[in-house]
Amino acid sequence: GFGTAGSGKVFYWDDVTLLPTNQAGLVLPLDFQSSTLNYTFTNFDGGNTTVINNPFVTGINTSTKVAKMVKGPGGQAWGGSWIALDAPINFTSNIMRMKVYSPRVGAKVLLKLENFANGNLNYEREVLTTVANGWEDLSFDFSGRNTSNTYQRVVVIFDNGTVGDGSANYTFYFDDIRVN
Repeated sequence: GFGTAGSGKVFYWDDVTLLPTNQAGLVLPLDFQSSTLNYTFTNFDGGNTTVINNPFVTGINTSTKVAKMVKGPGGQAWGGSWIALDAPINFTSNIMRMKVYSPRVGAKVLLKLENFANGNLNYEREVLTTVANGWEDLSFDFSGRNTSNTYQRVVVIFDNGTVGDGSANYTFYFDDIRVN
């Protein structure tokens, strides 16, 4: 009855799905390219992430903006950053991908997803970098997550288990976080 006066009838609806192309706000994929979205990271225990102009416009990542994380000094071995999305992640696949620029091969990259209201509802995967001083597209398998939970926070930790010193050896770049 759109456009007509109400008659007291009650209507029910359920299971509404918003497609990523129809969602407004901060949702996956995170590519840091919007000039209207606020890419605010919450930094913790020595991780410090900011969005900057891409200093390495080469290879698989020619975008203009990326996230830069400097780990340390004076932080904890688990120092990192998280960003809250405006809607839960829509898992059309169990694989998530993220482009990473690391100063060295073998650096640990932890991608953790948390429930917005309860951070104890989380799932994380860790992979190692295989390229030094170049972009690579890392793959994270989230098939083991609890599918009854929703995840709306994206946490990134580099070199989990090692305290960073804030040097170039502990400066990482990431971009294009997405479900693939």
